Amino acid sequence: MFSVSQAINTGDFVNNGNYSFLALSVLAEHAATLLDIVYNRTDEKDRVVLPFLQNLVTNVMPYVRTHVAANAPSYRSASALLMNISQYSYTRKSWKKEAFEQLFDVAFFQLDITALRSWKIIVDNMITNERPTSFRDVMTKINTVQTGLFVSKEHEYEQRAMLVKRFAFVIYASEKDQYNRQLPEILERIADLLKLPQVPILHTQMFLFLRVLLLKISTKNLISLWPILMTELVQVLLQLEQDLISDLDGDAKSHVQRLVTNDLATTNVASTSTGSNPALKMYLYACKLLDVLLAMPYSELYHFQLFRSAFVTDEDANDRKSPIDTFIAFSIRLSKLLERKLQSMSTSMHDRIPIIKNTNRPLLRLRTITNIIELYPFFNCLTQMHTYDHHHYQHALPTHTHTLNKQMPIPKKKESSKKKNKSLAHVSSYRKSESTTMNSVKEETMSEIETSVLEDFVESWI
Repeated sequence: MFSVSQAINTGDFVNNGNYSFLALSVLAEHAATLLDIVYNRTDEKDRVVLPFLQNLVTNVMPYVRTHVAANAPSYRSASALLMNISQYSYTRKSWKKEAFEQLFDVAFFQLDITALRSWKIIVDNMITNERPTSFRDVMTKINTVQTGLFVSKEHEYEQRAMLVKRFAFVIYASEKDQYNRQLPEILERIADLLKLPQVPILHTQMFLFLRVLLLKISTKNLISLWPILMTELVQVLLQLEQDLISDLDGDAKSHVQRLVTNDLATTNVASTSTGSNPALKMYLYACKLLDVLLAMPYSELYHFQLFRSAFVTDEDANDRKSPIDTFIAFSIRLSKLLERKLQSMSTSMHDRIPIIKNTNRPLLRLRTITNIIELYPFFNCLTQMHTYDHHHYQHALPTHTHTLNKQMPIPKKKESSKKKNKSLAHVSSYRKSESTTMNSVKEETMSEIETSVLEDFVESWI
């Protein structure tokens, strides 16, 4: 919960320069709880509480609609206030309409991650309390795209991308498997969107949506998703490979029909532009999807193991002695192409390459890239992963957890019953400790993946 003392200690109150921020902070921390305590045993909440809350929300919403950096402290407090109010179902009428409109505002994601965490709870409460009706409202809104003679295709695709991102956030805000019954409709909507021409801005959000589904839908319910997911991921990785080959060969276009407007070859290596090339962002988000697929524990994503060998190899790339016509995993092919590209660049470019630690999961935490070479550390790390590392997140465990059998010599002589029981108790205790450690690593990995997905919803303040 947002704390007034925390706000004052951070200096936000002084910097804000007015008393509205302090008032919002006090309301955020106490209003919802105080109202519930005072009117807990009354049947007149609709008559007394709701009019007060409606007036309160009306005066708070201007702070929520202002997405400028100077208003950030007030925005966070106003969001926390709405979050705390939304915890009580009887308050729904006072804030649902405004919250729903704000969700589909074009500037909704222009905030920071603290405020977005508040909106995650608001959106979840908005949908959960009236799930069939609210979800239907969201689906209706998603399908409403302005088209016509005076609407350009670019604007249409921007609208679709914006709506897909909000739909993904609605799913992200839910509990796991909350939308199992609506999954066929969700997958049908994804399939319809993927029938459109491959536009980077739209496919970027589709890859974000797919990551959300992997987190929020159990793998046993996602069987019908795999053909769609694998087709799109492989297609974009093949396109990236072809773009790299064409760029290294100096061709303006690949010999394959190009599907994106912005070519890799036209992207300036030394570009200092703050705007990201849409095609580069699509490649980044495709890699982030692959990153999540490889980082998620085996028990959470066991169907993916059927496709895993297409992306990482089961042997050391440097010691490869296979015939030349053997399939080479995407990680090795793309890593070698990016390494060639890196060698052709100036040494100053080498210093700009991000550092990725192989012990981190997920590997990619970049928000945007300005040059394709920034993906080289990611693919280089993937070349060190093996197909048959079934519990591939175990590399982060302490070394002693992998050496149980080495530390436990097998007795050659017949042991007494007492010694045998003591030995079995030791093994049982060790295995229990190892299981606890594994569960801890699994939870930490899933938490980091969820945070990385949430970070990709955030856009900068205006």
